[in-house]
Amino acid sequence: MHQGAGLLAHLAPPEWRDICAAGIPVHFRTSSVLLRQGDPTDHVHVIVAGCVKATRCEPDGSQALLTLRAAGDVVGDLAAVDRGPRSATVTALTDVISHLLSGEQFRRILARPTVAAGFAAYTVGRLREADRHRTEMAVLPVRQRLFRTLLRLDRAAGRPPIRLPQRELAELIGASRNAVVAELAALRRQGVVATGRREIEVVDLERLAAIADESTMD
Repeated sequence: MHQGAGLLAHLAPPEWRDICAAGIPVHFRTSSVLLRQGDPTDHVHVIVAGCVKATRCEPDGSQALLTLRAAGDVVGDLAAVDRGPRSATVTALTDVISHLLSGEQFRRILARPTVAAGFAAYTVGRLREADRHRTEMAVLPVRQRLFRTLLRLDRAAGRPPIRLPQRELAELIGASRNAVVAELAALRRQGVVATGRREIEVVDLERLAAIADESTMD
């Protein structure tokens, strides 16, 4: 595995550079929509800076927060591969820089054996991540789910404030907003996080990791 995260971690540096060079650099402001659920498009965004969220509207009208992706990740690849409609809406949580590739460009690069192998490993990693998230939702208490999620979000955001409303953070960990507010208040009193309007900043990353470990041993 190579240095980096996401798909970047599974490709040799020249292959990653080829993917980025094939696309058009695009800049998105916070809250901009990169991809919209149901659209028939098949282009791909290779994220080189920033963080995005993927959400899906359910048949009953509710909205589910599926996952977050950051620098080194690719979004839109499922539609590029199977040419089906978009399965989720992808929105920028921070300012984002991506390289936009057409579906044809992405499929052409994916035809290279080494890139295909890296992409397969990346896809398996995302499936494992989804399984781990489902397990955490089923067996871990709210506090532990929150601490683990904050650590992941902090890494994904690259250490700026996490721009995620507390309501959406609660959705991500399968908890009530009131429970998340209470746990964040406790962390704020300990000087671990600072909170503002629609954002959370991890002030003491080492302390948060230590508390998460303590929760694991409870």
